[in-house]
Amino acid sequence: MFSPDATILVGSSGRNPRRRQRTASDDSIVLRENPKRRKRSKLAPDTFEEPEATKQNGHARKSKAHAGSTSNGVDHRAQHDAGADTASLVIRNKGKKRTDRDSKNTEDGIVLTKNDNYLITHAPGIPEELRDIVGTERWHAALSPHLGYAVALTRTQAIVWRYKQTNAPGDSSRPLVVKLPYPSDDVRSPLPLGAVVHDTGVGELALLVIMPNSGKVTYWENILLAASMDLVRQKPQGLYGVVNGLQSSEKISNVTEAEPDGFLLTFSTGRVAHLAIRDPQGRPLITTQYLPGNGSPSSGLLSLRGLRNVLGVGWRREIAAVKSGPLSGKSRRICIAATAKGSFQIWDLIRHSTKTLRFEVDAKEEMSRYIRDACPEVTDFAPDAFNVLDFTFFPTAKGRGDEMENHRLLVLTACIGETFTRYVLLDTVIRDKSLDVEIVHPILCYSEKEAVTNIRKPQVLLPEPAHTAFVVFSRSITMVSLAMIEQTPSSQLQIESHSLPDPFQDTLYFRKEPDYYVVGCDVALQDRETENASCVLFVHGFGLVQVTALQVGGGLSTTARAAVTAKTKIEQAIFFGSMPQNLLDLSRRSEFTFDIEEIEAAALEVNDSIMKSTSDYIPAMAPSMEHLLKLRATALADLIKYLQRFQYPLKKLSRWKLLWSAEKMAAARALWKVHNANIGNLSLDEKSSTSLLVELFDMLSEELKVENHPSRGETDIVRHYLMHDIWRIESVIPWAEKAVREIYRELKEGLVSTTENVKGLDATAQATIVSQADDITISMLEAAFGFRSMNAALYGIDPNNLEDGVLQDGYEDLPEVWTSTRATVLNVKELTDLSRQTVIYFSEETSEGELDIEILKKLAIDNPRLVRLCCQIYEERSRWLRAQPDPSMKAKGESLLQKYLKDRKDLIVKIAELEIPAEGVKLAEKYQDMQALADILYADTGLITERMSVVGLSESEEEELEVRLKNNTRKMETYFTTYGTNWANAFYSKQVNEGRLDDLFDSCGSPAQDSLTQYLRSHKEYTKFGWINEAIGEHNYAKTASDLTEAQKTENRLWNKKIELSISKLALLAAEEQQQIINDEQLRQNRRVERQMNIVDIQQQLYQYIRPTIQNAIDDAAELQLAVDAFCKPLKGRPTLRKAMERILKKLIAWDVVSAEDMIDMLTLLDLTKPNSEDTDIPDLRFFHALKLLSYLRLESKDAGRDELLEKCIWRRCIILENWEDLNKTELKNDKEVDVKLQATAVFRTLKAGFADGLFNTLPPPLPQSLHGAGTTLSSLLSSKNYSQSSEPHLDALAKELSTEDALLEKALDKGRLGLWWAGLVETARRANTKKAKFSSQSYPTSKKKDGKSTKDKENSTHGHSTRASVSHQSSAQPPPAASASSSLSVPQPEMNGALDAGGTPIPVKRKREERGEGMVLRNDGERRRAAAVVATVNRVDGAAAAAAAGQPSTVTVRLDGEGDVFMDS
Repeated sequence: MFSPDATILVGSSGRNPRRRQRTASDDSIVLRENPKRRKRSKLAPDTFEEPEATKQNGHARKSKAHAGSTSNGVDHRAQHDAGADTASLVIRNKGKKRTDRDSKNTEDGIVLTKNDNYLITHAPGIPEELRDIVGTERWHAALSPHLGYAVALTRTQAIVWRYKQTNAPGDSSRPLVVKLPYPSDDVRSPLPLGAVVHDTGVGELALLVIMPNSGKVTYWENILLAASMDLVRQKPQGLYGVVNGLQSSEKISNVTEAEPDGFLLTFSTGRVAHLAIRDPQGRPLITTQYLPGNGSPSSGLLSLRGLRNVLGVGWRREIAAVKSGPLSGKSRRICIAATAKGSFQIWDLIRHSTKTLRFEVDAKEEMSRYIRDACPEVTDFAPDAFNVLDFTFFPTAKGRGDEMENHRLLVLTACIGETFTRYVLLDTVIRDKSLDVEIVHPILCYSEKEAVTNIRKPQVLLPEPAHTAFVVFSRSITMVSLAMIEQTPSSQLQIESHSLPDPFQDTLYFRKEPDYYVVGCDVALQDRETENASCVLFVHGFGLVQVTALQVGGGLSTTARAAVTAKTKIEQAIFFGSMPQNLLDLSRRSEFTFDIEEIEAAALEVNDSIMKSTSDYIPAMAPSMEHLLKLRATALADLIKYLQRFQYPLKKLSRWKLLWSAEKMAAARALWKVHNANIGNLSLDEKSSTSLLVELFDMLSEELKVENHPSRGETDIVRHYLMHDIWRIESVIPWAEKAVREIYRELKEGLVSTTENVKGLDATAQATIVSQADDITISMLEAAFGFRSMNAALYGIDPNNLEDGVLQDGYEDLPEVWTSTRATVLNVKELTDLSRQTVIYFSEETSEGELDIEILKKLAIDNPRLVRLCCQIYEERSRWLRAQPDPSMKAKGESLLQKYLKDRKDLIVKIAELEIPAEGVKLAEKYQDMQALADILYADTGLITERMSVVGLSESEEEELEVRLKNNTRKMETYFTTYGTNWANAFYSKQVNEGRLDDLFDSCGSPAQDSLTQYLRSHKEYTKFGWINEAIGEHNYAKTASDLTEAQKTENRLWNKKIELSISKLALLAAEEQQQIINDEQLRQNRRVERQMNIVDIQQQLYQYIRPTIQNAIDDAAELQLAVDAFCKPLKGRPTLRKAMERILKKLIAWDVVSAEDMIDMLTLLDLTKPNSEDTDIPDLRFFHALKLLSYLRLESKDAGRDELLEKCIWRRCIILENWEDLNKTELKNDKEVDVKLQATAVFRTLKAGFADGLFNTLPPPLPQSLHGAGTTLSSLLSSKNYSQSSEPHLDALAKELSTEDALLEKALDKGRLGLWWAGLVETARRANTKKAKFSSQSYPTSKKKDGKSTKDKENSTHGHSTRASVSHQSSAQPPPAASASSSLSVPQPEMNGALDAGGTPIPVKRKREERGEGMVLRNDGERRRAAAVVATVNRVDGAAAAAAAGQPSTVTVRLDGEGDVFMDS
């Protein structure tokens, strides 16, 4: 039937000449000219009616003149890869027939992405008829956008349907299925090529199908007839033919419409042929003519060219594209073919005439040169890197007559490098047989190398109005703006400064999973109402996609449209990238590079638009507020996911701002759920009267919300707020509590009637309002902290640095955290208290039936949640404040931390008042607040014990109380193991604070002994009674002595201090007996105790000295005044020193402990020269005592500046006490007289006592000349730490007063020649000491150390009347009575001590001196017995234990004399 030589095949391949010729009346092919039948509706591009019941067959009519052309010369017949597998193509379910009302949505389809520059939609239109073949056969499709039709071709059939819906009456979208007459038997052969066209002869839609391998052609003038044809029972309809001249292995690769004369065929060998479907008379006829200069067989078989063609090598080259140009007149059209290497051939196509090659242009060098100039990065590419990929005609303006001479083309080229490919669009003009490049448009947003070798070559589309070109790649599409920059002064300046932005261009990629790729594309007809430019894509696995480049609008200039911003990319990714089954991969990193600052700014701008509902991509309102809030929350989540995917190094503040916005959105969603639930089951009247949230939003000031306007229909204040004000929703949290109090206030003051807002002030209404306030606060804060905990890592925040959503550290450079503003902290705390108080109040004040008990239960259950939230926001705010650089903020943070610790304990403990102590215990355990835990368990245990004592309890009640008691006891015991020291501290502190010392020491010897000891030892302030545990619990007498020694350091009362020192000394003796202390350690302890006792003794002497002067005073003020008047005379004119002495005298008179430094000042500054008491040697040895105190100070604490200053002041004051000018007058005086005078001076007495005591072995007397300047300057005073905290004016005044002492010293050196007398005076004192066997006052007897140095040891022994002392040894308000015995500093020690034996006889002391440092240790048995007895008695050991410890058969009692010395009765 198909013969290679046949050029005309109508119906069958030929006619039998013997067969009777048919007439026109019975010819089944020729359609008779029946006017009635011709009146039926035609199948036209804008109408597609159902076929009539009576099917028609007939021959084509005579052709009519047709002046139509392709749309502005643009090719609309791009063919698709015949081998494309479209098994995964998405087929839409056939829905209901769309009406005129929803036709706009149908045409627009589903928006895949949009912005100010373009819109991409998923167009509807895949018929159900494709369902059966999608998964079983290969198929592909061709588009006819100007007709709105598509054809899907398989190996056996073609399916035609209208994919672009219209509103035309009678329009039908039912697909038509056409069975192909000659299907290929090879299932692997290329699929047929096809096109839906408008037949100019009959005015119907026609279908062309070509078999690529065999060249068989089938053409149906009427698709309806083709679809209704039955190949088995009816004769075939249409035209049939074959493409002649096909070479071996040559295939037809593309079909291009070239109406009105036919089609252009492109072959795999590079040849181009013209296919006509009518003869010159307009009758159906299929003919093929190869274009000259392109491998035409007309050259002759024997010619060289013909031979080369037969061998298939003469014209083999790669054709990039073949396009038919605009129609000129009614029968002429230009055809241009471009090769991959840059050659262009231009043919004249004249209808029913010879096709002639006008000329050929080799433009490779021209185009390469312009590309290299515009794209320097391709300069080093290989010579063969240049390729032409595609081209298209620019749409021509109507009325132009030069379109046949000058051809403006947009050429897509590629320079293929090793690592990337640079694609370039060239705006060219072919004129005068040459190609000129007008404009170069480099494509900077796409550079993938493999695109050229992908499934299909890139294709360029240029739809009207030609302001944007579309470059379609296999798996992406690029849009490039061709609009010219307006000539304005601004643009001129930008051009001159080389700052003019590049024209707009952008690339959108397809998702890789599933495998989407383009199998067909074409331009779309321009919408005449707009200046938009569109193209249509057929995407494998997806469907039809329309890409529209929007016109520049809104007053934007072309330059403004040029910008592809980071904000645009982010918006596309978050608003469209997460759409299910979206074709586009909008989350892919763009080839545009943006600064991180621009990305941050864009992200925050997009974030703000979502929070404020100003984004164009978020609906302004929706029936479901929950859905709308979820949509916004999803957008915020997609925003951070997009930023994290590309690991943009966002600043810390930016990351936190994004997180806080997402938290607020989560809080808003939780708030809406609570509000929705609260009003869900209420009537309209109840909703308006019981919704606290409505009242709250109404109370907010204009600064905290966008006002709603009921006149505009904005009556829902809650929805209005959630639409516009979530970005500042933090104000709602504190206002939850404020709103409750405001409503109460208004009702109380009568500002609101009982029918407004809140119906009445009954208990249920009040409790309900408080409950709603709880709901608002709890829902928002729990949602916010929960979101932060769950999503911190997504925002680049270490989740390990969060605890319950609260950041542990790292608040530097962060603004105030929205969940813990100052108002939030205060008002949430207030609401927590209010909620608890509401439960307690109404539980006590309302009777049964007045209040819904369920509301109170809910308030009680919610209170622990509020307490927990209080703790979270307290911690967060205090940490933030302490991290601020401002010292005042840090101080506020510390203050708030202390307040938090106090409030936390109170809030947790008060949960027990709601009769849910278990909840309080849980919170105390969570925060490890041991004080609160101890308080709750202590109180609950006491309550249980109290209830168990009530008479009349049922058996079940008793069992329940017993179980609770056992549980509490078990918990308290296990806490010692679980929490260790922390629990022990809290538990024992509770006992101490409650005054339950008996319970405390009941733990002695129990399993908790170690915890008790550790607790007491860790609290220095408890050493006053902690030593009891050391004695009776630990039997550690060395630690007992140490504790007492430490306790006396902080003791303010002299009486108590002396007792503590005395017991400490005896405890040391007991420790030695028990071998708990080595000799050296005991020596050091003894020395410390001795030093402190000596200091106490000096203070006692001072008091004894001034007592006669003040003993007749009527009150304390009079005592002080008498002492000041009597002893501060030397300080006249020295107010600073006088004021200091008044302060010290006040303490001395009150029997308070005076420091050693203050006593040194008293001894050296006061007038103590007159003998005032026989019990003291103060007048004679006061400077010696001052030096002794200084030596003690040096041993107790290190302060070289203080020591030097005090030493110089002591000697200077000692020197200036005498008139050295008179002493220097020795004329007419013998040596004895001079010696008597010098020995009567304070200096000599001090030197003599010091040598006798051995004091000067470590503290030698200085030269008088070295005493200058001590304390007379600011720097000299500041050398002592004692003055480091004093103000500068005070120190200046003090230095000025001390300068007077310096002046007197200078006079003594100058007039009295003290410098000459000094050496002799010192030597005389030394000789005087050596002449006597012992210093007359045995206060500081000396002994020799092992190294031979002189040391001292004061033997304390007291006399006189003794009194019994209580164990508690608490401070006495009045000083003790004066001792009847003389002072140990001035009276020789007796050989018998004050202790008596059982018969009343004094116990002799056998003193064995052992050279142990500076002191002597008593070694007789009596002292040992007395030491053990004192410790045993003081610690309340029973008689038997005391006797055993002391080694005596009877009980021992301690007696203290008036001076605090210890004695023993047995």
